[in-house]
Amino acid sequence: MKSEMDAMAMDERQRFAWYRANRAALMLAGLLWIGLIVRDLLAGGRPWFLIAMVPVVALVRLICYRWYLDRS
Repeated sequence: MKSEMDAMAMDERQRFAWYRANRAALMLAGLLWIGLIVRDLLAGGRPWFLIAMVPVVALVRLICYRWYLDRS
């Protein structure tokens, strides 16, 4: 199966940059998520859904990783 990197005919240097950009974007999304939790806590709210979703997202990522690892 072709990946998006294959479709764009990326070389190894470009693939590595793509992976790094994806990693940076995921870290930014995580920081924003934590920021939303802190903002709600400081405002006196209880962001139970946001807090509960942190391990859920981590679990989904682990399941996807293992599934893709087994398929390759």
